[in-house]
This record gives sequence, structure tokens and C-alpha cells, in this order.
Amino acid sequence: MTIRNPNRRIGIYYDRIEARAYYEDQRFDTETLTPFYQGHKNTSYLNPVFVGQQFVRLGADETSEFNEDRVNGVYDIDVKLYLRIRFKLGRVKTGRFKPRISCDLKVPLNTGNGSFGACFWRNFDSGKLISHPETEIMPCFIATNQ
Repeated sequence: MTIRNPNRRIGIYYDRIEARAYYEDQRFDTETLTPFYQGHKNTSYLNPVFVGQQFVRLGADETSEFNEDRVNGVYDIDVKLYLRIRFKLGRVKTGRFKPRISCDLKVPLNTGNGSFGACFWRNFDSGKLISHPETEIMPCFIATNQ
């Protein structure tokens, strides 16, 4: 993720950065990122890695969308950032603000060079895949820079 501060005079303290990943409106992972200061006219890069820590229960509609994503090789992931920030102008620092940012991502399943990965574990009951009326999956998405 890229965060840009285009301002020439104001710096930003990111005191808290919590990134939550959702698939079909169900959260499957939360990452707390390292706080940092971003100077003026600066671009910063964040590299959260989301790994499914719990099963995501899908109804019939969501299972259909999951199967479509799997066929297309691209998964719709929503990432929501919960921030606590302060601004700095010279020696003056503001109080804290708590903006929330939402990003809709298309995560490709690329088997070519390993730059992206997506996997889903399904819940099995006595050796049979649970697919009706609901399916449980545990998603994980890993992106590496190569």
C-alpha cells in the first residue's frame, strides 16, 4: 500500500495503523503496522500480509461469488484502515484524528512467478466438503515484492 503526503509544510504522525482484511464482508485477518512519521512531500509504503486466522462462513450467494472469483483467478478483498494520526506544522502538533480508509482490492492468483498468492482452505466434515447450505473457507493472501 502506498501513502502519499503531498503537502509542503505538514508532516503526519501515524500513531496507530490497523489494517483489516475482509472477504465477502467477513473479516479474516487484522494486522497492526508499525507507527511512523511521514515528512512533507513524502511517499511511504506499507506491506501488510494477510493470512486467514478464522473460517469465513459463506452463504449460497457468497459461495457463488467465491466460485466465480476462483474461475477468474482474481479475488475481491476489502481492506479497511483504522488510523490514529497527528499533524505537525513546524513545532506545532495537532490533536489526534481517527480517519477510516476503505480500499477495494483485486488480488490476482498468479501462478507464473510467485509474486502473488491466494489460497483457501475448506472445512471438511467426515471427508465431505461442506457446500450446502453454507461453505466455510479460510482465506489467506500473500503478496511479495520480487
